[in-house]
Amino acid sequence: MFGTVVLNIPHHAFEEALDSLKLKANVAADNDLTVEHLAELVKEYKLVYIQHKKVFLENPMDQLKAAIFAVFDSWNSDRANKYRSAEGIVGLLGTAVNVQAMCYGNMGDTSGTGVCFTRNPNNGENKLYGEYLINAQGEDGKYMS
Repeated sequence: MFGTVVLNIPHHAFEEALDSLKLKANVAADNDLTVEHLAELVKEYKLVYIQHKKVFLENPMDQLKAAIFAVFDSWNSDRANKYRSAEGIVGLLGTAVNVQAMCYGNMGDTSGTGVCFTRNPNNGENKLYGEYLINAQGEDGKYMS
């Protein structure tokens, strides 16, 4: 996700590396890959960076700074402008960044992932709004409804 969102490496480049490894390992699901497979995948992902002339940032603070700047830079992206226009959102000066520690949400029925807003993002109503999924994390959250 970092390579795609922060460094604009096409998502399919990472998916192709993952799919190729799963085919080679003869597994259907990502979580069927072994630790050894994942170590190989890391090497393949680093090659994706090189192929796209991007530097893999090793320092966590450099990664954090790059991610923060990517959020600020996204404010004037076509996607953000179209979203604000479609939703009738006007008069805002910019966006914000929240930095928080992550934890595992996919450790069973006593963990999960979620998001909460001080306003309903669908209609702007000034009322607490949130969604969550049990036994899920990160990208799993994109399926919340």
